[in-house]
Amino acid sequence: MENNVLNKTTVAYVLSFAITTIFNGLLVILKETYTGLKDWMASLTGHHWATHGLFVILLFILLGYLFSKTNVHEKYTAKKLTDIVIWSTVIGTILIIGYFLIHIL
Repeated sequence: MENNVLNKTTVAYVLSFAITTIFNGLLVILKETYTGLKDWMASLTGHHWATHGLFVILLFILLGYLFSKTNVHEKYTAKKLTDIVIWSTVIGTILIIGYFLIHIL
C-alpha cells in the first residue's frame, strides 16, 4: 500500500526552497539596480555576495521552520511539489538571466 501523506518537514522545506529561489533572483536584481542596497549589504559582512548568501540561507531556514509548524503539508502531493520546485527554479533563473541579458544588450 502506498503512503500518500508527505512528510511535514519535507513539504515545509520544499515550499521554503521555492520562495527562497524566487527571492534570490529578485535580490540579485535589486542589488544590481540599487547601489545603496548593494553597499549596505557589503557593509554587513564585508561583501555583498556574502550577505546575499546569508540572507538566502536564513530565509530558507526560517520559512522551512515556520511552514513545518503548520498543516500545509496536507495540501500538497508529490507531483504538485515537483512542479513547484521546477517552476520556482525556472522563474528564479529567468529573473537573473533576463536581468543580465537586458543590461548586456
